[in-house]
Amino acid sequence: MWSVADHETLLLALAVADSQQTLLDQLVKGSARALTGVTLWRQEEGTLALQGWSGTAQDEGTPVPLPGAPKYLLGWTPDAPLPASVQAMLGLRLLYLDALHEKLHLNDQLSILHHAALTDPLTGLDNRRAFDRHLEAVEDTHEDYVVVFIDLNGFKALNDKFGHALGDSLLRGYGVWLSRVTHERAQVYRLGGDEFVVLLRHTPMSPEAFMVWAMDRLQVPFVDGVSAAIGIAWRHECDSVRALLSLADERMYAAKKAELTSPEIMHRRRFRDLR
Repeated sequence: MWSVADHETLLLALAVADSQQTLLDQLVKGSARALTGVTLWRQEEGTLALQGWSGTAQDEGTPVPLPGAPKYLLGWTPDAPLPASVQAMLGLRLLYLDALHEKLHLNDQLSILHHAALTDPLTGLDNRRAFDRHLEAVEDTHEDYVVVFIDLNGFKALNDKFGHALGDSLLRGYGVWLSRVTHERAQVYRLGGDEFVVLLRHTPMSPEAFMVWAMDRLQVPFVDGVSAAIGIAWRHECDSVRALLSLADERMYAAKKAELTSPEIMHRRRFRDLR
């Protein structure tokens, strides 16, 4: 009932099957009617769990452990000898599919962990670790770029007065606002607390025009009493990345100090136009 040609063809088909169900279907279709039905079982904690079946029989045949894969058992009808080479190929392919599934699962878990490691859980923006990595990558291109440091004036007072829920909503909303106004030209990060960073490459504006744009468009548009202190530094201004970040930080704190003592800022109108 098992010709040499049919036997070899079946082994080749089993060797490339990409799923358990394909294995079972190939076993029935490629057996030259030697089998009318097969069932596949997996032994888990002392019990047998049906994995799948093919052909006319769903529950016929006595399950037999497969060589090399003792957790798997195969039942088949009619009750006739099944070549040892076919059983061995089934066992090997099932082990391979298990390993492949486990690898894909681990890759998915690693992707989730990698994303979590580089993402701020509150705002969904990239975090400080991501900023450090992206800055290093941009630095390797030897191109000019702009770093914008942002610290929110008045945030702590609002947080203390109205609670963390409102404060968290403000941080999330401001993160969305920054992403919206910078579009695809920049990457936005939350470093922690009320500190944000915007990293821009290839800005078409002159430094003067960009400063005017940033001071207007990167402000907090929707909350009275909270404003953004902004410090901007260009890569060409500094000899090193550390000096660049230090310069942006210094300019941000200078802006923060100026805003805290400016009557104009103290009387900022309640809502900005969401342009």
